[in-house]
Amino acid sequence: MHRNWRTSVPHLWLVLFVNFAVITVLFVKASPQSADPWSSVTEVLNRGVADHAFPGAVALVVNETDVLYEQAVGSFTYGVSPPFSTGNPAMFMDAKFDLASLTKVLATTTATMTFYQRNELQLNEAVASDRLLGPNFAQQGKGEIQVLNLLLHNAGYPPDPDPSYWSKTFGCPATSQFDPPETFSCSAKIFDALMKQQLVNPVGAKYVYSDLSMITMMYVVGTLARRLGYIKASEVRQDCLGGTSDMTLSKDAALSVDQCYYEAYVRKYVVEKLNLANTSFLPPKSVWGDCVPTWNDTTPDAPGPGYRNRVIQGQVSDQNSYALGGIAGHAGLFSTAQDMSVITRRVLFAGKNDPWINQTTAQLFTTVYNVSQSSRALGWDTNNYIKNTYRGCGNFSSTTFTHTGYTGTEVCNDPVYGVSTILLTNRVYPKADSESSKKIHYYRQLFNNAVKDIVASHS
Repeated sequence: MHRNWRTSVPHLWLVLFVNFAVITVLFVKASPQSADPWSSVTEVLNRGVADHAFPGAVALVVNETDVLYEQAVGSFTYGVSPPFSTGNPAMFMDAKFDLASLTKVLATTTATMTFYQRNELQLNEAVASDRLLGPNFAQQGKGEIQVLNLLLHNAGYPPDPDPSYWSKTFGCPATSQFDPPETFSCSAKIFDALMKQQLVNPVGAKYVYSDLSMITMMYVVGTLARRLGYIKASEVRQDCLGGTSDMTLSKDAALSVDQCYYEAYVRKYVVEKLNLANTSFLPPKSVWGDCVPTWNDTTPDAPGPGYRNRVIQGQVSDQNSYALGGIAGHAGLFSTAQDMSVITRRVLFAGKNDPWINQTTAQLFTTVYNVSQSSRALGWDTNNYIKNTYRGCGNFSSTTFTHTGYTGTEVCNDPVYGVSTILLTNRVYPKADSESSKKIHYYRQLFNNAVKDIVASHS
């Protein structure tokens, strides 16, 4: 379905011939202008389903005030009924997606921006400062890491923790089970591992996209939320706190349970602030049937086969986030296209004096920071024509700020054309392999180029 930019109702030539009191009405064929101007976009999505790039997709295009295009195509799977759905549901606009790495920008970076906006977090502040994660974080040469390095992914971290938190080698208590539960039983062990995490590059020397950067930012956000009083213990998920004493929570030091305060802060100051009814970590089991399934963990080519040994639906697919209990700074957020567009609009069209996130803050976090090193902005990536070789936003402007998620999600926000595009797919179902990666890249570009052509023709 599309809205706005509709062509006018076709002009009908009505010729009346009156002969012997008989009126003949002739309708001349409608003008070609009556064709759906967004049909090329819908065609791309349907081709993606037919090509098995993804079983289904939800697409949304908005400008500052209007929905320009919305469409759901395909189904949850290629025919097999997902574990928590009846039959194989047709894709629908309010389907909930595992956003994967879009968590990094929509949750973690957005929360970071609010602290920066209030002058409560400086980009050049050392993460090992007493105010943030403290001297314990400075182990293994991490003392020089600043908040800026985490947001730019040049902190010196490897791409992922090694060993992975979900691996038997790491030794989370639940990992020994055939289908480990999604619990917080490993949170303290993971926090300790992060404090001891080694670097693979000098701080600031090289761009390496790393989940560890945003896992660290989770604790930064969480410790500030707790120690500055933005979140009370009563507002935190009690299953996450796990009986932590009030005395411990009152400590002026970073704690493993700051993960729980991170979730509560995102919930209160992003989700509830913007009235997002369908966005959360850990969606309740009652709505798992409305969550789009991701990969089949029983197949040998699944990412980390044999960890959960089932099709993943309604729970985070990322294994390290799952080992953390489903709350993490790099993955774990579930949302709908509509809810996502509320966040992206507030950033893309930030008001000059908006007390939540103003124009100055938004531009700082969404503008490429050091093009000699990478296409990254702060938390966000950009469609920079020089450094971004992936260019999932296709021919949208070089200043477009963007991010992708491993499950097949993407958002592109173009300040030049004044639009935000959201493409949500479950391209990882039933497996996430190299062919799937190539196909989603291809269809991301086709989709965004088709949208850009339409937008440009009306600008």
